[in-house]
Amino acid sequence: MQENLAIASVPMQEWGALYGAEEALRVGTIFQDLNKPFFAADSGKQGVGSGQSAPKSGEQQERERMMAKIQETSFALDDARLYLDTHPDDRQGLAFFKEKLAERKALLLAYAQQFYPLTVDCIADLYEENPASECYCWQKGPMPWEGACV
Repeated sequence: MQENLAIASVPMQEWGALYGAEEALRVGTIFQDLNKPFFAADSGKQGVGSGQSAPKSGEQQERERMMAKIQETSFALDDARLYLDTHPDDRQGLAFFKEKLAERKALLLAYAQQFYPLTVDCIADLYEENPASECYCWQKGPMPWEGACV
């Protein structure tokens, strides 16, 4: 008896409607067409973090707000990069990628100027802005285990 292999047919993704950065990070894709939930999630909050926490300082709230924006933009940038891996000539995709790349760079620089650098590129940007600086700057920010931007 001869066995035949199955042939899968998967349509090529096209550029389409996008989610905003916050929603994209929450659902796991910037592309609305790719959001295919496999289960109905309970919208009630339960589990970790449901207890009372200490009030956050204004500085901590701003640090968390800026970090959330950096994460959202970085996620959208990465999703666009994955799309461009298979669609390198898509002009809309490339324009979106360039826009998010510039937005991420500006957000990282603003964060570094207000708090501390998150990447080596941020340190380079700070030195470029102030060549006389002798601060390596990593020591300015709290370590992740010290509770910043949790």
